[in-house]
Amino acid sequence: MKACVVAAGVLLCAAEASAFASAPSLAHSAKVRSGVCTQLRMQEGVEGAVSRRALLSGLTGAALLSGVEGAQAKDKDSKPIILESGLAYVEKKKNSGVLSGVEQAVGQGTFVIVDYIAYLRDGTIFDNTKKRGKPAAFQIGKKQVIPGLEEGMLGMKAGEERQLFVPAKLGYGSRGVCIENKGCLVPPDTDLVYDVTLIRVAPPPI
Repeated sequence: MKACVVAAGVLLCAAEASAFASAPSLAHSAKVRSGVCTQLRMQEGVEGAVSRRALLSGLTGAALLSGVEGAQAKDKDSKPIILESGLAYVEKKKNSGVLSGVEQAVGQGTFVIVDYIAYLRDGTIFDNTKKRGKPAAFQIGKKQVIPGLEEGMLGMKAGEERQLFVPAKLGYGSRGVCIENKGCLVPPDTDLVYDVTLIRVAPPPI
């Protein structure tokens, strides 16, 4: 004989009552599983977002690093070029015009018109063609100016600027530029600096 009970207004026997009794437990389990799945999906979403942010952060960092390295490379281009004679120079402005490749460059025998500011290594200016309002004109190789100024301009083209670092032996040497009883404009054995702007260059005479 089956044992029957009345549940929710319905007559249920033993097997059916057992199933009915287990229903809330099954519903609860399903609810728990659903909650766990939802939590896992939320966690996966958060982890995915974190991964995407980390990836974007890494890409941004790489771009910044690339920019810094590019800037460093440009700085290297402006480092002094040291010649065997001991003279050094820095390119301050290059002629990058479309015709720069065919323009006359300063070489032996060429005529040049140039503006310059000449100063001692401590910053004292001793000659300035710009202040005088009269550029210097001379022929390269004729010893009309100090050897360092001639050598430091070789290869320049009109419109270009260089800063020359001239050792004393290529400047005024052990004599300097001194006026009796009035001191020295350029002391003996003094290194010099020239800021040079090439205005014009003409080929040597045939």
